Amino acid sequence: MKKYLQIMLAVSMLTGCSFAEAESNKESKTAETVVDKPTNKNTDVYVPNPQVTDDRDLEKAGDSITDEKGELTLKSVKKVNKTFKLDGIEYTVKEVKLLHFIPDYSLIDFYHPYTHDEEFDFVKIGVEVKNNSAENYHFGPVAMVSINNTIHKTWEDDFYLEELNGEILARQKKAGNLGFIVDELENLDKVEILSGDLVDKDKEKIGEPINLVVNFE
Repeated sequence: MKKYLQIMLAVSMLTGCSFAEAESNKESKTAETVVDKPTNKNTDVYVPNPQVTDDRDLEKAGDSITDEKGELTLKSVKKVNKTFKLDGIEYTVKEVKLLHFIPDYSLIDFYHPYTHDEEFDFVKIGVEVKNNSAENYHFGPVAMVSINNTIHKTWEDDFYLEELNGEILARQKKAGNLGFIVDELENLDKVEILSGDLVDKDKEKIGEPINLVVNFE
């Protein structure tokens, strides 16, 4: 019962935050940019994340790459490519990766709210959300994540900050990643993903959260 209440609270918080963020954007025409946020919307062109090294060329465990953002090593990967349909929304979880990152010194301040370690493991979830309808919705592809049944993260812990949660306009597509820093893991065995509710423009819930369990072999 306690776990169920925690899950429902996380989903409710995600829905509420989505509306609060939307209202805030309406009231303020100008806002100070604190961190760079990539925009991966309505385009098939990859937009690199300004805080994390691009991992697309890392295909097997042990692969590593270094650039101006730091050194990134792939520890484990699972291709998922699982698609769900909620009313007019098409939601796909593409892949889940466990990576180890040593960020460049210039990014240390950015990561301080998430960790004080100079290098760390993180779980990255690649997703895509399409709104195939003529209606606007609010939806969060990841509200809560359970890792190896012992580590629990919510959407607030995501450091990729690619604005995938919240309002999705009619015919709009969002694609990108969410990342969750964890203590060093020897193995990634299981990742359980819970999405947010699907909510319409009148703030009425019209779809239940999606639960997906990804097992690593």
